[in-house]
Amino acid sequence: MGIISDSIYFLGQNVGTIILLVTVLHFTHNYLTPGACSIPGPFCAKLTNLWRFIDVANGHAEATLYKLHQKYGDYVRLGPKVVSVRDLDALKMIYGINKGYQKTNFYHVQQQLAKGKPTPTLFTTTDEDFHAAIKRPISAAYSMSTLTEFEPFVDDTIYTFFQKLDEFIAGNKVCDIALWLQYYAFDVIGVLTFSTTLGFLQQGTDVEGIIAALERMLDYSGKIGQMPWLDYIFIKNPLRQLAQGGSTGAVARFARARLDERLKQSGSTTNLAKSSTPSHRDFLARFLEAKKEHPKVVTDQQIFSYTVSNMNAGSDTTAISLRAILYYTLKSSRVTEKLYEELTTAYQEKRITLPVSWTQSQEELPYLDAVIKEALRLHPAVGLLLERIVPTGGLQLPNGGPFLPAGTIVGANPWIIHRHAIFGRDVDSFWPERWLQADGETEAAFLARKQQMLRATFTFGAGPRTCIGKNISLLEIYKLIHSLFLMYKIELEHPERDWETINAWFVRQKHMDVRLTRHNLA
Repeated sequence: MGIISDSIYFLGQNVGTIILLVTVLHFTHNYLTPGACSIPGPFCAKLTNLWRFIDVANGHAEATLYKLHQKYGDYVRLGPKVVSVRDLDALKMIYGINKGYQKTNFYHVQQQLAKGKPTPTLFTTTDEDFHAAIKRPISAAYSMSTLTEFEPFVDDTIYTFFQKLDEFIAGNKVCDIALWLQYYAFDVIGVLTFSTTLGFLQQGTDVEGIIAALERMLDYSGKIGQMPWLDYIFIKNPLRQLAQGGSTGAVARFARARLDERLKQSGSTTNLAKSSTPSHRDFLARFLEAKKEHPKVVTDQQIFSYTVSNMNAGSDTTAISLRAILYYTLKSSRVTEKLYEELTTAYQEKRITLPVSWTQSQEELPYLDAVIKEALRLHPAVGLLLERIVPTGGLQLPNGGPFLPAGTIVGANPWIIHRHAIFGRDVDSFWPERWLQADGETEAAFLARKQQMLRATFTFGAGPRTCIGKNISLLEIYKLIHSLFLMYKIELEHPERDWETINAWFVRQKHMDVRLTRHNLA
């Protein structure tokens, strides 16, 4: 008893010293993490992930990281076990097929609750076998050849969009085009998924608070994802789940409501699949067909997960991309004039229609293609690391990099990769011509250079986890942008001002006020 009492007395008298000692040992252990300790970076980042939590919370982590790579080179340490990579050879290892690099718990944070349980989706699951299993039955639905069947329905949404823009012209009002582009993106994904628009354009408002809820989710995920264990305190704890009835997101609730409506109308999933018309088998119909063919994998819950993925991936990132294309083009009168010349010439020669078809956009409008590629290079939607875990065996970083043991978190940020020297000079400038054949450049040299740039493009991720909704986004973008510039003269209300952006996992933009007038297409 004397030993126990003496020990308690000693601890009581020295509790402050003991806490200090444990803290010092913890930070020292973090600082000396094998592999990562030999990579340069901010001092505080080597001690704790709190550094990157604060950096992300400040809203411009992509700018911070760019400066760090400019200072330190291809490898930068962002946390005790976190390394940002810029070397293109290293990216082939990290994001290559069958390399064994799994997503981190950063993606667990983005799993919304349904019936009290986190719902892993094609984007948020970290289980590669599960991802492959749920992707295989429905991957054909996302092919560009399949999506072109939906072009008439995208065209209808474009016409609705233009009717709303005409109202701004009639009223001589300023239009916040940033907001309306998101309305357009949401309504298109509604048509493709559920055969009905969600009403954003018609109502001219944030239907059921979906956009606000999505932004709150991204704000939360971006920050908390830097220290994922916090998610189990703030959101995914049993008491919080019980209090909220098991559901956290308006997006998930909205998708569930649309799914239930469809099932109720059909009477059964079997009748629903049979009743879909051949001319417009939307995503939901295709998911239900997949359930019939793969019942062990495609359950009702999995169909719900697919629709949530569509809603999330097909709206916010597409709107961000559309804003970037419009903004950078309008900020350059040279690019605006050159693009309009290409569009009007092609239209007058009847090489394109209004709206343009996907095929026409790829074959007849090379400058439009260059403008879009350049804007997506300069402002990719994703603004944080695409995190992966080094698998068993470790990773020998190429070109003089150190060896990283298994368990280290590595990843690339598209904003950093898209400013790599592979893209040529003035990588911080908007220069669509970098995607076109230069004067005096042979066709072979141009094609080789362009292919190198395409391989280094991370707009939609890379490798087996490339965004499955990539073709949806491209279809929306290529069909709308040409029509906008052909139909309207668009001018920034304050061309001297830079736009407002915030990096909350996706780098979204706000307040793009424009004035519109109709072009004469006669």
